[in-house]
Amino acid sequence: MQVESGQTQNLSPSRRSRGPRGLGETVACALGERADSGEGLGGVEEEVFLKQWLRGNDTLLSDEEWGSLKPISSHTSEHEVRYRIADHRAVKRTWPGTFGNMPKLVDGHWQPSPATPREYLDRWVLQNELFGDDVKLEGGMLSSGPSMILGMPPDGLSLVISQPWLDALDRHDPHPGEFEISTLLKDRGFESLFRSLYGWRHLDEGIIVLDAKPDNFIKTNAGILPIDLLLTRIFPLD
Repeated sequence: MQVESGQTQNLSPSRRSRGPRGLGETVACALGERADSGEGLGGVEEEVFLKQWLRGNDTLLSDEEWGSLKPISSHTSEHEVRYRIADHRAVKRTWPGTFGNMPKLVDGHWQPSPATPREYLDRWVLQNELFGDDVKLEGGMLSSGPSMILGMPPDGLSLVISQPWLDALDRHDPHPGEFEISTLLKDRGFESLFRSLYGWRHLDEGIIVLDAKPDNFIKTNAGILPIDLLLTRIFPLD
């Protein structure tokens, strides 16, 4: 969505150049070697491994760097959202010790469930692939306060990603209607997934989409584009 530019200082976008260019390649470097080796990293192990990788790549961001960005929203269930003027991008960090949600099959129905770090990052890789987005992993932050997850240590990890800021055709009415979203997804080969949270599935690709509601799309000069969908790829499709 369109915002007014101000004099807010900006987290330098140059930090992203210190590693692989594509998000998929970044995820492979951060977690792929261990995750694909058969060791079966769990969510807690992934977080520990990611902290080490982020420190080694000097991509743990400070409170001062985060505070330099223009605040946009701190009321979403998954992220705190800010705006970076320098390259016109939305910058999002997960709440400490959490990594957003992803679609999971529970009692025969697809529903949003807490994601591991790898699942969270793979979700954004899929958004890049399916919708031509340009989501990047900026780095991470460590919280000094209590974790939002019971039993987790206080230095909970937040992952920080960024994506292009979408300028709405009409800032007063930026979102498409449900019919427009339905048409967009059907044209891309998706079919409605009943008894789910705004859910869709692509049978040929084995992809599940949840939370495809108007608030998560923007009508732009380039068409209707998603901001933040819950995505996963499964083989075979259940």
